[in-house]
Amino acid sequence: MKKEVLLTPGPSQVPHRVAAAGAAPIMHHRTAEFGEIFARAVAGMKKVYGTEGDVFIIASSGSGAMEMAVVNALSPGDRVVVGNTGKFGERFAQLCRVYGVEVVELVREWGKIVTPEEMDEVLTKEKDIKAVFITYSETSTGIMHPLAELGEVIDRHGALFIVDAVSGLGGLEMKMDEWKVDMVAAGSQKALMLPPGLSFLGVRGEKAWKAVEESKIPKYYYDLKKYRKSMQKSGDTPFTIPVTLVISLDESLKMMFEEGLESIYERHKKMAAATRAGVKALGLKLFSEHLSYVETVLEVPEGMDGKKLSSLITNKYGCRVAGGQDAYKGKIVRIAHMGYVTHHDVLLAISALEMSLKELGHDFELGTGVRAAEEVFLS
Repeated sequence: MKKEVLLTPGPSQVPHRVAAAGAAPIMHHRTAEFGEIFARAVAGMKKVYGTEGDVFIIASSGSGAMEMAVVNALSPGDRVVVGNTGKFGERFAQLCRVYGVEVVELVREWGKIVTPEEMDEVLTKEKDIKAVFITYSETSTGIMHPLAELGEVIDRHGALFIVDAVSGLGGLEMKMDEWKVDMVAAGSQKALMLPPGLSFLGVRGEKAWKAVEESKIPKYYYDLKKYRKSMQKSGDTPFTIPVTLVISLDESLKMMFEEGLESIYERHKKMAAATRAGVKALGLKLFSEHLSYVETVLEVPEGMDGKKLSSLITNKYGCRVAGGQDAYKGKIVRIAHMGYVTHHDVLLAISALEMSLKELGHDFELGTGVRAAEEVFLS
């Protein structure tokens, strides 16, 4: 018999309450009954976003919300800065180029971030920058960008600040208004504890809406003006929304507010601290000094088969983790602790890591990592 716990950086675990809510009989999306649920979900998402602006719910993966930000904020020929610190920063650059936008790409070695000082330097040097794109929590590398500090710099230079928070929203603090972030894209299948299929786009203030009005990139399904008009007119979406996923979102938000957003953020920090204590106690290195609280990325010991390590953790010991991508295949292991994750999951992950390492000849005393994680939870 096989039992598996999902600790990949998306999709993440879905609570029983959320899954059960989505299994209810289908209702029509243009009814008063669903309208109440949808309105409650939008209001809840605004609290998670930390905004008094607009939040739109879209039928797509998180990449759809990223594309929606690009096609509504920009026009062909605009110049933008993109922080490329992994696969999803790279995706923002690709999206911009597809639509004829000129990209000033800040490529950083995986595991590094774009600092506020570096951002200030490039925005001082480059002229006519319309927008800056940053990934909050880059799941390919595990890093987290300091949005508050970056927001101050970008706002001072007058550019739009557009953020990919697909894996971060719900697990990491988000203060969209206070941090001067103009657009934030997110997805359902990460820290928001939902199945894949929904994305979200937050839009803040006059600067963002002015850019939307001026945008000349052709669009139809992703036209934000359609979504805004539909929300203002009837409080719904211009196109059919996945009804069951919105009902699940409503239940997930109830769970989040029962726990309290601040408590959720502290829980993620605790999960991260315990996981990293366990990893380091086993003599392993963390991949970056800028790791996010929703994911821990560790380096595979020199000479060890990293693909075999990930496979053992997942397939033999029942803890599904992720390996590296691109040049880092077989070199890193990614353990997510986002959303519906508690100390049980972290202790399982460290135990599975220990047994897999022992099989592959790593020298340490069994129980060392689990003990270190336990000490964090007890502190």
